[in-house]
Amino acid sequence: MLNLAPLGELAPQVMGSTDTSVALADIAEPRGINERVVSMHSEWEVAMGEGADEDDRVADLIESQREFYDLRAPDFGDETVPDRRVSGHMASELARALIDEFAPTGDVLELACGNGKFTRELVRHARTVTAIDGSPRMLERNRREVGDSSVTYVNADIFEWQPDRRWDAVFFGFWLSHVPPVTFDEFWALVRSSLRTGGRVAFVDEDDRGTMNDDIHLVENVPVAPRTLRDGRRFDIVKVYWDPSELQDRVSALGWQVAVRRVGETFLYGSAT
Repeated sequence: MLNLAPLGELAPQVMGSTDTSVALADIAEPRGINERVVSMHSEWEVAMGEGADEDDRVADLIESQREFYDLRAPDFGDETVPDRRVSGHMASELARALIDEFAPTGDVLELACGNGKFTRELVRHARTVTAIDGSPRMLERNRREVGDSSVTYVNADIFEWQPDRRWDAVFFGFWLSHVPPVTFDEFWALVRSSLRTGGRVAFVDEDDRGTMNDDIHLVENVPVAPRTLRDGRRFDIVKVYWDPSELQDRVSALGWQVAVRRVGETFLYGSAT
């Protein structure tokens, strides 16, 4: 079970550049973005000092997030039924290319497998895939659309789940941004406890450039974004838009050999051992 104790100094970058045509070192942020970054970090620091009911509020956010994605499952990935201001959809061709770069072999664990965008690519490389998700509806859609007997599906809350075996590789796509900063270290401890000796990890997510396409606010010390269902119901989800270099430093500080880089217009790809 993940402990929701505060990690004050570990707040990630929540705002970044929209300029994707130059190298990271050369990116210059507009004045308005810089001002918002200062404001967001100031709010974060204040929130870190107000922890009376933080655990309960983070738990409520996690439950809201789980419920949203379960209800969203039938429409997930359908850009004709948007759930936010600007889509964060990754093209299937890029998803395939990144899994081909990872090229996992043997037994693979996929955390937060969702509707199967990455599962269908993982099965092209792996001997078996264990696909875990907190949404029964997502798992059913994944099973139906991937249709591969090498996949074992597990319905479990990743914040509570504990592995009973180890895998040769672990992958999670568009999940790390949904992990509250207060559970970051324990999530990576979970990943480590799931890996066999010499195992590898890879992950894909949106990076800080995606912040410009969303409406982020802070609840306690957690960046939160609104999401809307087809019927108009609105939910808050955790959404941490990491700067790749800061994310690399954070994971490295936990003892991993890790590399994180920008890919596409608003995404990142990371690998770790």
